This record gives sequence, structure tokens and C-alpha cells, in this order.
Amino acid sequence: MANVDVPTVNPVGDGLVLLYGAIILLVLSWTFFLARLGVRIWKKAWGMDDYFMSVGIVLFTVTASLCIVCCYYGSGQFSAVLPPLTMAKGVKLFYIAEYFYAVSAMFIKISVAVTLLRIASGQRPIEWALWLIIGATIIAAIVFCVGIANICHPISTLWGEATGKCNLQLNTNVSLFFSAVEIATDFSLSILPAILLWNVQMKGKVKALVAVMLGLASFASCATLVRLKFLTLYSDPGEFMYGTGKIGFWSLTEEGIGIIAGSMPALRPLLSIRIRITTGSSKTPGGASGSAYPPQSFHSRNTPSRPGIMMDTFQVLNDHDEPESDGDSQRKIVVETKYSVTSSKMDTPKGVQGLPR
Repeated sequence: MANVDVPTVNPVGDGLVLLYGAIILLVLSWTFFLARLGVRIWKKAWGMDDYFMSVGIVLFTVTASLCIVCCYYGSGQFSAVLPPLTMAKGVKLFYIAEYFYAVSAMFIKISVAVTLLRIASGQRPIEWALWLIIGATIIAAIVFCVGIANICHPISTLWGEATGKCNLQLNTNVSLFFSAVEIATDFSLSILPAILLWNVQMKGKVKALVAVMLGLASFASCATLVRLKFLTLYSDPGEFMYGTGKIGFWSLTEEGIGIIAGSMPALRPLLSIRIRITTGSSKTPGGASGSAYPPQSFHSRNTPSRPGIMMDTFQVLNDHDEPESDGDSQRKIVVETKYSVTSSKMDTPKGVQGLPR
């Protein structure tokens, strides 16, 4: 097939949805990841979770790219309207994408779990739960990859380059197992932050960020649930490409939302950027009023005019205003500040009871 010019088709139906969905998710996930990258470099707080997410988004990009190409080889379309060579090429590409999907999902979830481990430092039950999630995610990815590697013997039988035996039910079974683990870990990773921050006092902006993050994590779990519904389409060998449209879309949705939700905690320092307004001082020449006392004295009858706001003195607080790194701030969410106020009574000097007439 390598020496044959394989015809392409125009994406329609589920294939068109997969095409646009993959492009949108790629743009959004890379936008949030690059923002995360910038904040980490700015705060000098690069950690292991960032390494895992970097690998995850690269693998996700490969998965999405393969799905985009599959759209031009019949993804989401019935076999009756597809040329045999086109369908064979599409099956091969989507089969390769399944490996990248599983490994990408593993790295994304490990990244989120490691982020929560940084926050839950010292809380043993939550730490053990997170390590259990990491272990289950790794095992599920290994089982999935080994399972789909054995659905056909030889594997090229799947796309028609060889003659052998295939068990597409195995593909369905391992996909169901992988999805079940994904659902359990997704819901766990969306619930644990709420448990961690239940009694924590936070600013309104931080609460809003946490709420959005938890909502996105829950939506990623729902995407996996929807994907679960279409996995039985794998069992029909004649319509494999038709099933890839729906399965591919919800698989990418799950991972893309996972990258966005996993990158949002790292963006928390952006909420602390604020505008400081400084004021200028008005200058009054001493002795110009003819008074025996300078205008700044409390003896003066003329109250100095209130200084105006200089509109050219806006400045954004930078890293020097907040020396604490992002990694430290995730460990110290609640900061208690005490203020001590003292007052002194100013006595009027003797002999100064009023202005001379």
C-alpha cells in the first residue's frame, strides 16, 4: 500500500465533527499549556507535574493529528461509500492513534495527581489515594496497549494487508476496561481537590478558579462516559471506520479538557496581578501666602488641596512584589496576617494658642 496512491474523501457527518473538534481542542489545550509554561518559568517553579503534562500534550497532539488525517480517510462514514484502499488506510491510522491516546491519557492524569500531591503534602490518606490513582492509570494503559496489540494475528490483518485471524471483541473489552478506570480516576481527581480545600479560606477569584477546574474535570469524566456508549461499534469489523468518528471525538474531548483542567492550578499566580495607583504631591511655595506658618503646618487655616491621581503612574505588580514561588504558594494556601495599630496624642505646644491678630 505504500507504493499505491490512496484516494482521500471529504469529511462528512461524524468525521466533520471530529475534524473541527480536534482542531479546537488542540488550540485550547496548547493555549492553556503555554500559559502554564510561562507562569512556571516566571515563578521559577518548574516541577515533575510539568514534565508529565509536557509529555502528555505532545502525545495528545500526535493523537489529534492522526484523527484529523483519519477524517480524510473515512472516519465517521459507512464502508459502502468508501473506497477499499481509503478505508484500509483510515483503519491503520486510527489503530496507531489508539496507542498514543492511551499513553497520553496516562501522562495527563499522572500530572494532575502529582500536582495534588504537592498540595496534599502531609495528608497521608489523600496521598495514598493519589498514589493508587497513579498506579491504576499506569496499569490500565499497559493492559490497553497489550490488548489492542493482540486483536489480530498478524496485526496487519486488521487493515487488510495480510490474511489472519482477528478478535475485535477483544478491542471492545480492553477499551471498556480502560474507560472504566478512566472514569473512576477522573471522578476521583475531581473530588479530591474539593476535599483538600473544604475548610480553606480563599479569595473569591481563587474559589472561582477552583470551581471552574472541578467543573472541567467532571466534564472530562462525562466525556469518558459518553465514549463508553460507542465502544461497542468496534465489534463490527465491516464498519470500523464509522465507529471511529464518535469514539475519536469523545476520546479527544476527554484528553483536551483534562489538559485544560490540569493546567489551571498553575495559572493561579495570574490572579494576583493587580494594578497599583500612585499619587503625585502638589507643591506649594513656602511663604507665598504671607502666613507666619508654612501651609503644611496644622496651624494653617488653609487646608492643602488634595493631591490628584496621576494617570501615568499605573504599574503592574511583578514577581518582586510577591517573592513566594508558585510551588510554595500551593503548599501555603492560607496565610494569616496580624496588624498592630498604635495611636499617639499630639499636644499643642505652649504659647501657641492661636494665630496673632
